[in-house]
Amino acid sequence: MRIWNIISVIILDQITKYMIIHNLKLHQAIPITGFFNITYIKNTGVVFGIMSNMKQSIPPILFVVINIIAIIILILWLLKPDNNIWMNMGISLIIGGAFGNLMDRLVYGGVIDFLDFHIGKCHWPAFNIADTAITIGTILLGIGLFFKDKYAPKSI
Repeated sequence: MRIWNIISVIILDQITKYMIIHNLKLHQAIPITGFFNITYIKNTGVVFGIMSNMKQSIPPILFVVINIIAIIILILWLLKPDNNIWMNMGISLIIGGAFGNLMDRLVYGGVIDFLDFHIGKCHWPAFNIADTAITIGTILLGIGLFFKDKYAPKSI
């Protein structure tokens, strides 16, 4: 089940990004509601575009290496037998999201974001399906860690 969670996130993330890349121009926005747009953004920085203007001082390969190390650590954590279902679900969503964004960095030189929420001219930084999976996965992992003893696997 854990592998299917990872694969599902990667497939959904990459399909949505493919649709954005092939149907919109960079920075083009399609208003959906008064507070939500689909906007094609290429994020070359870290989370929420932080450090995107520091490309000259931080080599992009560093982001790729850090992402790969994080994925390896998460996979090793996912394989631990004492994880509960909340932890496993959370970790698998985080891995799927991290892998989806890693694929973007390797293929496009930056992460493709497109979910753009705003109130008037105040915009939340754009994000994507992978980012959503990472956020939900982190919440589930936190729940799993908080209730680790209550939901611990039963030994036979």
